[in-house]
Amino acid sequence: MSGAILSLSMIFTVVFFILLGGHIAVVLPMTGLLFAFLTGRTALISFIPDRFFGSMTSFSLIAVPLFVFMGIILEKAEIAIKVYGALHKLMGKLPGSLLLATTIFSIMFGACTGVLGAIIVSMGLIALPAMISAGYNKELSCGTICAGSSLGLIIPPSIMLVIYGPTAGVNIAELFFACFIPGVLIGVLFFIYIYIKCYLNPSLAPFAIIKEESIMSRLEKIKLFISSVLPTLALIVFVLGSILAGIASPTEAAAVGSVGALVISALYGKLNLENIKQSCWETTKITAFIMLIVLGASVFTTMFMGLGGSNFLTELVLRIQSNTGTFGAIFLLLTIIFILGMFMDWIGILMIFVPISVPIVNILGIDKVWFGTLFCMVLTISCITPPFAYTAFYLKGIVPKNSGITLTHIYRGLIPFVILQIIVVILVYLFPELSTWLPNMML
Repeated sequence: MSGAILSLSMIFTVVFFILLGGHIAVVLPMTGLLFAFLTGRTALISFIPDRFFGSMTSFSLIAVPLFVFMGIILEKAEIAIKVYGALHKLMGKLPGSLLLATTIFSIMFGACTGVLGAIIVSMGLIALPAMISAGYNKELSCGTICAGSSLGLIIPPSIMLVIYGPTAGVNIAELFFACFIPGVLIGVLFFIYIYIKCYLNPSLAPFAIIKEESIMSRLEKIKLFISSVLPTLALIVFVLGSILAGIASPTEAAAVGSVGALVISALYGKLNLENIKQSCWETTKITAFIMLIVLGASVFTTMFMGLGGSNFLTELVLRIQSNTGTFGAIFLLLTIIFILGMFMDWIGILMIFVPISVPIVNILGIDKVWFGTLFCMVLTISCITPPFAYTAFYLKGIVPKNSGITLTHIYRGLIPFVILQIIVVILVYLFPELSTWLPNMML
């Protein structure tokens, strides 16, 4: 059986079982082992322990539980409620103040957590009820929450970037710097889009201001910012700043961030043994889930590459590159990632296709950091793209039953934000300096 048929069969098998409800951490290794036995290439199984050992002993991946712990501690301290309420008040009488507060908060909370499901659930429970009660447009509200939450995957420090770095052999700090400007640019475009849309059509976001805001002086607003927003903002700046200044590696910065989260929790009087125990337990579950997918993907990629799938994809990309140039090769790789991202969890796709695509990128002489930025941005977009947007299902699972919100509302609300993200991807492709300038300057 040719490598082309085998590779396509393996991918379609994974997608098929996932659509049937199979867990990706189980589907990936079982598919790999199944094809190894069907093709009589069981000798490939002997390579799996080495892959496991390499994944489990990666120093860079220690940052994963540390960043997750930082986000969960902040959640247990009810920082999200305090920051979101403060941002709403500080937005004042701007059109769509709740939506604008949601966008800013998503960027901040995403930078602290980086776990997509946790961000959406938090935003859905905090922001959505407020917007529904205020009479906000359902589509715009849902789209803002889902799209804003997805920024946590691309804005550093991000779990996606932490996993991508060692898998692709790219310095994590470089990826952080490379994705910072594109990530912030996406957030700014979201903010501008919401402001203009609500300004031109006020009925989408009826004026909903917290009563106390009308009598708050400028000094009171400053105090509110210092007491509610500044601690979290300072933590983000401190974590990223320590990396920018070369004081700490991303893993060390993650440890510093975890300590900082504990300090903030103590300042708010929420640091107790019960919260610490729950945070450690939830961190363990999330980390175990991530590592299980990492190990399962290692089995799949070992078999995929051993059965000739990597050679087939490399030949295909090089053939397209010879006919259309580098653009065609990159477009094909990103299109594959985008399509699969609508069906599979981003961790599985990352662990499967990074080891396959990076050698191709090296052959083509493409900057690995720049390509990594495009890869992660496209993977982020696929998570919010209908009809199989993971974020939409996350949000639908927690919306109040009496809200009248359907998947159709969520899908329609997501489309403009998908377009905005695609625009930024195009800009990063046309102007690579958007992702390469900052890491080149800092490192």
